[in-house]
Amino acid sequence: MSRSEPVRLLALCLLVAACSPRRPAEGAPQQPPPQVVLRGARLVSYEGERLTLSGKAESLTYQRSGGDVQATNATLRIPPGTPEQGMSVGTEKGLDISAPNMEGSLASKQLVASGGVVVRTGEGMVVETPRLTYDAVEKGARGNEGVKVRGPAYRLRADRFELSFPDETFTFEGSVETVLGESGRD
Repeated sequence: MSRSEPVRLLALCLLVAACSPRRPAEGAPQQPPPQVVLRGARLVSYEGERLTLSGKAESLTYQRSGGDVQATNATLRIPPGTPEQGMSVGTEKGLDISAPNMEGSLASKQLVASGGVVVRTGEGMVVETPRLTYDAVEKGARGNEGVKVRGPAYRLRADRFELSFPDETFTFEGSVETVLGESGRD
């Protein structure tokens, strides 16, 4: 056996070990693999013929059994609505939601965005929050981990928020601070 044979044999053993499937830890629940994993995904969702959502994600995982979707580095666009669609304030010119992590359910039509969420409206409002839950059925969003809002002529901070687009109600709770005038950076 030449001197390089043991090195080749060791390299081959390491390669086989690295490529073999990992076994779950004893007693750990086994998760089925996702039905679909997409890289660089473009998203489009319709209700009938009406576009309700579009966007993109660096990575998207879909579980067919429950309709669960997970996305990383995603931006969703809710197109402009009309009054009969129950969309008004904040969405007359559309709405963009961006976050490092998004988890949603096609069945419940709810989405949880986290990791530093930024919402931008066509009217110039920018909302920043660590975590946001969006409900497509109720057409609203809420969060309990603080929020900063900047508009064309105002700034606002609050501990909790609830936004209802159909009835144009924006509710801010807890410690709330509002500054009118120049929006500026804080």
